[in-house]
Amino acid sequence: MKISKREFYLISTIGVLLLVVSVSFILHFDNNEEVEELNWSFENEEVEQVTEVQEQKILVDLKGEVASPGVYELIEGQRLIDLIELAGGLTEEADEQKINLASVLDDAMVIYIPKVGEEDIPMVESAISANSTTSNNGKIRINQATVEELQQLPGIGPAKADAIITYREENGPFQTIEDVQKVSGIGPKSVEKLQEYIEIR
Repeated sequence: MKISKREFYLISTIGVLLLVVSVSFILHFDNNEEVEELNWSFENEEVEQVTEVQEQKILVDLKGEVASPGVYELIEGQRLIDLIELAGGLTEEADEQKINLASVLDDAMVIYIPKVGEEDIPMVESAISANSTTSNNGKIRINQATVEELQQLPGIGPAKADAIITYREENGPFQTIEDVQKVSGIGPKSVEKLQEYIEIR
């Protein structure tokens, strides 16, 4: 079958166009794969960085009525109940009514679990067994304080106290006093007023 020059040019043009489209598609597909791989790499790096921040290690000294008293390594933000589980649980003589199992742990804490009927609880730093949220210098430990205690601070009413508790539960303990600004309704001026009344422990 003989084709004319016009038909030949038309077929050639169509062929070239198909070739260009095919090459463009392949290049676009490859670029998308590279972009996806790059995004995946960045996302993984971000996740690793966040994990490193969230998994900061702390050491806590646990004493008293637990199966295995001693110094334990935990992740910052874990609670007393996690520590007690690591220590094998409470003994039969432990007075569970005098401890706050939901208390958030901090580095270098010393925690004493008392016996039932024990009145003279040893004076230890940050003793969660005594629900201590006030430091030796009279400042309120904002990472342990209750809603009622937070309301003793200047400019902190029920709503802001609830917001502080909610932030701690969702994000873990405050790392610096300036972090309190991350709580809804609390700005730099409020934090400046609070500095002499609170501490991060």
